[in-house]
Amino acid sequence: MQHLPRNISIDWLRFQVLSYRPNILKQIQEIIGLPFEKKEQQSKDPRDTNFMFANKIWHEAYEFQGSLMAMRYPASGAFDESYAYYVDLKGSLVSTLNFHQVSELLYSCQFELEFIANRIDIALDFPLGVPRLSMRNWESFVEDGLLFGYRTVRRISNTGSTKDFTTVYLGSRESSRFVRIYEKNINGIDYDRLEVEFKRDRAESIMKELANCSVSDFPEFLNGFVFGELKFVRQRQDVEFFKRYIYGPITVPRLILHLDIEKSILFIGRHCATLAMLQEFMGVERFDKFIQSQLASGKLRMKPRHRTILENAKFLGVTAFGVFLMLAQTPGAIAGGLTCPAPVPLSFQMSQKFPIDIVNPTAAEQAYFDNIGDGCFQINAGLEFERICLPGMIVNALKPFVIMGLGIKFIFSD
Repeated sequence: MQHLPRNISIDWLRFQVLSYRPNILKQIQEIIGLPFEKKEQQSKDPRDTNFMFANKIWHEAYEFQGSLMAMRYPASGAFDESYAYYVDLKGSLVSTLNFHQVSELLYSCQFELEFIANRIDIALDFPLGVPRLSMRNWESFVEDGLLFGYRTVRRISNTGSTKDFTTVYLGSRESSRFVRIYEKNINGIDYDRLEVEFKRDRAESIMKELANCSVSDFPEFLNGFVFGELKFVRQRQDVEFFKRYIYGPITVPRLILHLDIEKSILFIGRHCATLAMLQEFMGVERFDKFIQSQLASGKLRMKPRHRTILENAKFLGVTAFGVFLMLAQTPGAIAGGLTCPAPVPLSFQMSQKFPIDIVNPTAAEQAYFDNIGDGCFQINAGLEFERICLPGMIVNALKPFVIMGLGIKFIFSD
């Protein structure tokens, strides 16, 4: 029997810490290395400066793209009481942490006065099976008592415009283990995902083990823990398929940070047909005035969360070239037919400009470009040099998006 390869990742991490030290959150932020920002109280009552998370009151809270950290002070005048800390890291953030960071985070926090594990999700992504893993007869497995420890199963099917998605839930969400089996698309590739949500005692067991075992053992340990919770009590022909999933080569996926501003850019890309329709209806001049008036109104209506998204994108180095690639991957988002009209001399001189390398032509090469008009230049995207049309052509192609303030700065800079 051929065993299936799998990608393994931690998809959620939530815990609490009690400590006499007042600087635990600073230490955690240094380990994570992402710009958490202090939350401001949204209550209309200025006397209410507290936050409510995990059914508890916290005096300070910090947020980054939905992930939270919070702190509660000791009672006033109490010298023998500890500080309380709450850490809730969602999948979009945990996916940016390598196992060394996870190990350091858990190891350092478990040395404090008390460590309380709340939740850890472990996700396994498999190549597509036939049928899909979520389409197996899980209802029959539970009803016939084949699957040890699970008495409930629920299936939800969502019919979309292009694809149908099915999710199977095993167990109760309130229990210490909860299984999700669904279809997952990661960077354009479809997978069958098996994800187990561990809470309370099971979460504590996993986190303590991760804090003390070698980082090189993380993948095998996590894989074993998942399948330790999914066992068939007896064999039957229709459950033989599951043996392929239990064992197999394990891969740790590449770390990726998906910023909120990228979601905003993709949102604009999905609505580019509406923008084109409005431009044809209004005419270019009236449409440009309309866009400018909307931008002016939008700047006045920007809330703190918009400013935070913008500052995070600047801090973490979202480049105009990255914006260009995201728009280029959105069907219809960029005018087609961008071609380089003539070959470019090969003797380019390079200079480093973080976070991308841009070619600076020599005087002779610049004269060559001047003669042929809009030509080509190359950008080092990290792996190899990509042929990109000159800024004049890019400006024309991206004009609607530049007008809307997407921050494509390198076009206008030296």
